Amino acid sequence: MTTQREALLTKIRALLSKTIENGATEAEALAALAKARAMVDAYDVGDDELELTKEEAAIILREPRDSTDPHKIKQHLAVAVGKFCECTAWRNHSGTISFCGLRPDAQLATWMLDTLTAFVTNELVNHLVGCIAEGRERRRVLLSFALGCCDRISQRLDQLREQSASLATPNAKALVVVKDAAVKATLDALGISLCSRRSSATIGNSASYGAGKAAGDRASFGRPVSGQNATLRLK
Repeated sequence: MTTQREALLTKIRALLSKTIENGATEAEALAALAKARAMVDAYDVGDDELELTKEEAAIILREPRDSTDPHKIKQHLAVAVGKFCECTAWRNHSGTISFCGLRPDAQLATWMLDTLTAFVTNELVNHLVGCIAEGRERRRVLLSFALGCCDRISQRLDQLREQSASLATPNAKALVVVKDAAVKATLDALGISLCSRRSSATIGNSASYGAGKAAGDRASFGRPVSGQNATLRLK
């Protein structure tokens, strides 16, 4: 006879199995992952019960080679997005963004980075519609707005991550350790050594930077609720 606990674990495993590789859409896979994580925390499920082991390998997802980032939006957002999704993010010499993490986390990070970049770009268009500046000054307005928006979004992501960490159950904290070990093992196996770099971005137009930060407060970056046409939840 199946116990309630066994039925619960079966349901969580089923949610975790809803991946793109197994035929789910991206939105369906992300929604299933979010539901599984919520159930793990709510029912205090241990990683040993779900057979999540330290041998589970992390993967690396990279942007396509033809990706562009003319306003450095992805560059400004990548680190905060990576940490929020429990991945390690970096940019290589060609400017390509990469995420290393367990498959669901890395998929979530790439999806979130694309979604937030689209949001910032749309807000940038709206800001420039009423801008009469030309030449270099217009370029400063553009870059300052994008920087302000990205800085505010990154700050909000960091705050949410810290809040989540403070409320995490012992099992959830243990799972983070497992993930960190998996990421380190993958990077070590591939001979990838990362170093921190300070941002060289400067604020060329303070008014546009402030407008960008205000726009960043309007950003939505929750996981999809459900279904192929799911929308983002406000956080």
